[in-house]
Parts: sequence; structure tokens; C-alpha cells
Amino acid sequence: MISLTLSDGPKVELEARRVARIRHAIPNDGDPKAKTRIDWVEPMLVIELPEYVAEAVKAQLPTLAALTLLDGNPVWFNAETASGPLRLVPSQKVNGALSALLINGKRQFVANTHKEVAAAISEAGGSPLPIPADSLLSSILRILGLSKRSASNEKDWD
Repeated sequence: MISLTLSDGPKVELEARRVARIRHAIPNDGDPKAKTRIDWVEPMLVIELPEYVAEAVKAQLPTLAALTLLDGNPVWFNAETASGPLRLVPSQKVNGALSALLINGKRQFVANTHKEVAAAISEAGGSPLPIPADSLLSSILRILGLSKRSASNEKDWD
């Protein structure tokens, strides 16, 4: 167990093996004192820096991997339960998004290439998906697939 401090003051224990994602806290998280958001059983905002949290979690969860968010900050995730790289349609390639992966069923856009996503997942002990190929046929299939997904409940991470 890892001892951390919630942004509203009390200490809590975090079970590393249940961590899905770690990132810097952002204003949309709703607490200006928070430095880190941890997604596990439910979102947790703590005052410790994300690098510290990730290092502590990695010591107990060797499948923790890191990639780069669109804002340039790292995002850490459990590679054993992640799925990627995911192909992006042209409308998703905005703000520096080069690839994506699924973390707990939500799509996380990253500034890393498909090869970098696959390598991060593999090096941390996960099983990456095949690297998407860009061709005219795959572009058409992506567009058709996007229209099907837009009607689903698929969600994106912030």
C-alpha cells in the first residue's frame, strides 16, 4: 500500500495493483491544491507530485508505463490492462494527437506515435495491438467505423 495525502487533507492508502492511470492534476479536476490525479477504483486527487506517485506505484506495479499527453505532460498507465495503439481518424489528429490507447475502456489520446505506444505497452509487460497502417482502404474503414462508434458509449479521457 502507498500512503498519499488527499487534496482536502487526510492521508489515504492506495493499492498500486488497482491503478489504471496517473497524470498531473488540471483545473477541470476541480481542486487547485491537487497536484496529481490517480484513476483507480474512483478518481483520487492528491497533493504529491505525479512523478513521486508514479515512482511509488511502479515499485509495486511493474507494468506501469508512461507516454506523453497532448499538453506535453506524462501519463502513466497499467500496460497489462491497456489496449493500443489505436488508429485515429483525421478529425482526431488534433492538438498533437498521433495515437491513442484504451485505459479502463476509455480512449486516451497521446502525442506518441503508434510504434512508441506499442513499445511502451510491450516493454512494461503488456500485449500491444498491431500497429495501425495508413492506407486508402484503412482510411475508408476508419471513417465507417467512426460513424458506428459515434453512436456508442465510448468515452475519452481528459
